Amino acid sequence: MMSQRMGAKMPPSPVELLLARRPETVGQAAFGHVDVTRAGREGLEDVVDDAVRQIEGLTEIDFNPDDRAEDGEILTAPLRGFDDWYQAQAPWSLERVVDELRNPGLPDVLDEEGIRHGRWGFYAIRVPIENMDIIVVRAKSPTWGLTSNKFFASLVGTQLQPVTEPLLAFDRTADLIVVDDTVHVLNPGAVERLFVDADAIKARADRTTASFGAALAARVTNPTLDAIQAVISHNANVGRRVEKLVRSGVLPNVTAAGVRAALPDAGLQLGDFGASGPLQAVTPDHATKLIEIAADLYYQPRFESSSRKVAYFRRLPR
Repeated sequence: MMSQRMGAKMPPSPVELLLARRPETVGQAAFGHVDVTRAGREGLEDVVDDAVRQIEGLTEIDFNPDDRAEDGEILTAPLRGFDDWYQAQAPWSLERVVDELRNPGLPDVLDEEGIRHGRWGFYAIRVPIENMDIIVVRAKSPTWGLTSNKFFASLVGTQLQPVTEPLLAFDRTADLIVVDDTVHVLNPGAVERLFVDADAIKARADRTTASFGAALAARVTNPTLDAIQAVISHNANVGRRVEKLVRSGVLPNVTAAGVRAALPDAGLQLGDFGASGPLQAVTPDHATKLIEIAADLYYQPRFESSSRKVAYFRRLPR
């Protein structure tokens, strides 16, 4: 069950609004459609137009979740396969958002209760502009700051009247914009927080650890792998770092000699991972430092890698 459909059928419209969330229970819908009046469509078109202007004329740079665009640049990636950077099976993934909006049909729309109590976490707006199919995504609830602990009113003539209908607000910017089959990432940090499933990362700690150990050029002891798995199973941020290192393909460059040489930079003694042979990092702190060193060797970069990489997750002292 991908979308929450309730109420009247919504006729085809050049502008579509989708509310989205991480399902809290099995079977809960990830998406809900909202019907929009003509005046509302014009307002949403202006929102999308303002967002798209932010990426016009920028130089496109291949997307990596650890990269940050410089002035005059925008990170871009193909739409298909984008979910693989994050949580491909997540019901609220970007590719599913796009499919939901571009899927032809007459979806049912949310009623007042569905909007008010849906706990929607982000929204997407689809607008066709000059033969382009554009979808803007904002990693923010459209009801943020408009909760029931405030009194909302409007001035009707000279009288203050309470507003009882649910309110939604839309920023004139976006965290990512999909133009046809290309994703433009304006805010990588917000996109990371939106699409990463922390519980899923911790649940697959055993597979992530096995992939990490197999990819390293350095040999590590089994107790070291056990310690790494334990850390990942309790810390999704560390698990996410390991997953991205595995995907990067640079771990075959991480040798035992390189790790041991970097130990003083990590605040450790040269013999802390064993004087020779397989690396021994059997405590949670040492296992975490091993991961940080592997990432540090990649991001500096001391090995051959993209010069655009930044040490965004660097934790070691300089």
